[in-house]
Amino acid sequence: MKNLILAAIGLTLCANVQAQTTKDELFANPQKMGGNQCVYQTDFKPQTPAPKGYAPFYISHYGRHGSRYHYTGFDYALMRKIMAAADSANALTPLGKTLKARIDSLYADGFLRAGDLTRTGFNQHQGIAKRMVTSFPEVFADGAKIDVKASTSHRCIMSMDAFCQQLKAMRPSLNITTESSKRIMSYIIFEEPDSVRVYLKTDAWRKADSTLNSQCIHPERLVASVFSDTAYVRKKVNGQMFMRKLYDLHSNMQGIDDLNFDFSEFFTDEELFGNWQCSNSYWYSNFGNCPYTKSRGAKFAKNLLTNILDEADKAIAGNGNSATLRFGHDTALLPLASLMQLEGCTASVTDLKDLYKEWCDFKIIPMAGNIQMIFYKSAKSDKILVKVMLNENEVKLPINSKTAPYYDWNEVESLYRKTVSE
Repeated sequence: MKNLILAAIGLTLCANVQAQTTKDELFANPQKMGGNQCVYQTDFKPQTPAPKGYAPFYISHYGRHGSRYHYTGFDYALMRKIMAAADSANALTPLGKTLKARIDSLYADGFLRAGDLTRTGFNQHQGIAKRMVTSFPEVFADGAKIDVKASTSHRCIMSMDAFCQQLKAMRPSLNITTESSKRIMSYIIFEEPDSVRVYLKTDAWRKADSTLNSQCIHPERLVASVFSDTAYVRKKVNGQMFMRKLYDLHSNMQGIDDLNFDFSEFFTDEELFGNWQCSNSYWYSNFGNCPYTKSRGAKFAKNLLTNILDEADKAIAGNGNSATLRFGHDTALLPLASLMQLEGCTASVTDLKDLYKEWCDFKIIPMAGNIQMIFYKSAKSDKILVKVMLNENEVKLPINSKTAPYYDWNEVESLYRKTVSE
């Protein structure tokens, strides 16, 4: 027992070290401060060779859709309206007129495509599929059966299509079946937002959130650089809302293909950092292991994790499927990573100002973010091993294993069956 406790402590310390993030790191790569709109990063760490005699035979996967236009056309229209009204009132600075022109271009390009997958998003999934086949060719042998499910959201269906196109291009003989229907939505993406909102109404969370916003959101400089009439601003412009909406649109621009601008020149690094901290806190509080919300958001993934366990058991028993691929949303991927207690996803933080040091949304739910469980077997042993990759990087589980990141499936399943039953 003592050894198990020490092992658990060691895993926790290792996870905390690997999860640590600095402002210098973020300022050196401002894309990361796009949070859940960060483009998929491909700076992967080398994979650990499997134990001798073991080869992969099954993959269980959940992937978020790829980069998309901003999720709602309302923000495009709202910002266009704000800028047009200020221009009509002769209340824009020269920089403000530049901003208006860009907002107009963005509206014209994206309003009727809000939420649609971009070419960048399509390419992200083709890249993931290509690396999956290259890394685990045994799983994609001639005639292998691949079961694919997607949320009914158009961008998820298009992500599934991109992935499957790449699989077929590399392995034409694969037997791929696809489905996107309401009957699978209970696990592809399941949310009970009211069960979290009750905690977001508590004095403790409201105080922590209010403190974070007052420390991080300072729109005065931005507003003064865009609007020339202070009296107009007092009457017509909500500075915090304006900054937050512009930050959202700016973050989204890194996944847009056919526009050659962003909004970076309107922000300082500190302003981007502050806005991202609030966004990071939102995702943590609503879908992570946040102590203020009793980790309620993580429990949204119970149905999904149960499906993963059930499908894995079928594959191990020999039902013929070589891979189960699922395509959904950040609001399912983040709870799943939290519920599975993946390395870097389990921090418990009450001082939200310091949250970024231990927990970062862009490390878990970038565009095209994914969890892959790779199952291995050996002709010389009945033991099934599994390793888990988050965004194609190996992660540790809260289980003592001499062969980590490879774990005894019986122990992993036991842990997760208990988790979904609680």
